[in-house]
Amino acid sequence: MKIKFKEYVEEHRKELENNPYVSKVSKTIQYSPEFKIKAVELRREGIPLRRIFEMHNLPYEKECCKSYIKKWMKQYDELGKESFYKETRGRSKKGKTGRPKKVDNITLEEKVLIQEKIIEAQKMEIEELKKQLWQGKVVKRRNNNEYMPTQIIYKFINELKDKTTVSIQRICKYFNVSRSGYYKWVHNSEKREKRELQDKTDFEIIHSIWSKKKEYGYLRITMSLKNDLGIIMNPKKVYRLMKKYGIRSTVRKKRPYAALNNEYKKHYYFDNVLNRKFDVKKPDTVYATDITYLIWGNNRYYLSVVKDLGSNECVAWHVSKTCGLELSINVIEQLTSRLGRNKMNGVMIHSDQGGHYTNPTYVNKLKDLGVIQSMSRRGNCLDNAKMETFF
Repeated sequence: MKIKFKEYVEEHRKELENNPYVSKVSKTIQYSPEFKIKAVELRREGIPLRRIFEMHNLPYEKECCKSYIKKWMKQYDELGKESFYKETRGRSKKGKTGRPKKVDNITLEEKVLIQEKIIEAQKMEIEELKKQLWQGKVVKRRNNNEYMPTQIIYKFINELKDKTTVSIQRICKYFNVSRSGYYKWVHNSEKREKRELQDKTDFEIIHSIWSKKKEYGYLRITMSLKNDLGIIMNPKKVYRLMKKYGIRSTVRKKRPYAALNNEYKKHYYFDNVLNRKFDVKKPDTVYATDITYLIWGNNRYYLSVVKDLGSNECVAWHVSKTCGLELSINVIEQLTSRLGRNKMNGVMIHSDQGGHYTNPTYVNKLKDLGVIQSMSRRGNCLDNAKMETFF
């Protein structure tokens, strides 16, 4: 097996003659059987061809080395490694080749094992090259699984075919794409280039409208193309080009709490009439109220309490699974039943500025009863300390 490196051989003849993996050096290099066997085995392990030659201090030329490693692999599989030691060169006097005849003494199981090793080595080779070339490619998700679009895979195969001895058929099978599909993609490369140029031209027109009206979506841009420029373009194409080149309409930001904030503007707030004067001498004159939550098992419950600051007793309470307005209304109804409607007139009820106590329904109910409403200042929990310490 000869590789012509005339200039290299002349310059490094002595170095090559001393290399144990070289049998003979003349105008060409003849490799030793040991190197051929080792090269085949290393290649099967997925070691790049260039690295195999360089690690044995041998010159590397891509096309030649690819051709010869392929022949060595074939000889290794068909005749076994012993055949490398029985090689003879030239022709005998009878005009027959000096190479040994093919002996088909390999069992079916051994052939299957050899093919499995070949396939595994080729997979490792593809995987190694995949790591080098795959970086920066677009990975999408389908059903929570990563996948590479077919067009990207075809581009990758096109780059890969010049870097490996593995056949196109094997590479296509590895990536689960058809070989005919790949060749069709190669055949249509000119059409794709024309289509790409047309896409860029059309996108520039779309971008000229979008740059002035960024709130326009693809439908309004389609209408603008027709009405302003007289260009009829399929809305699906406009959508595709906007998606392809990464432009989208500017959508007004949602304000999920806007309605709630507007509702709270209608609520009522009162001064801190109690002003931390918690030492009340007479019962049933000043009350404090608040709401807390309780955890019971896996459930959450809400507790609303009214406390008499004169007697330090809880005079009304209500438990609910929901934190609705009934928490504050129910305890007022209990208190009214306990004292009587007439005695509620002039009573003071102190609370924080929670939504339950500023709600118009709650405020109007206290107003109808003649109750004086007092509220803590915002962010001052100590203004309702008697109730806060109860929980």
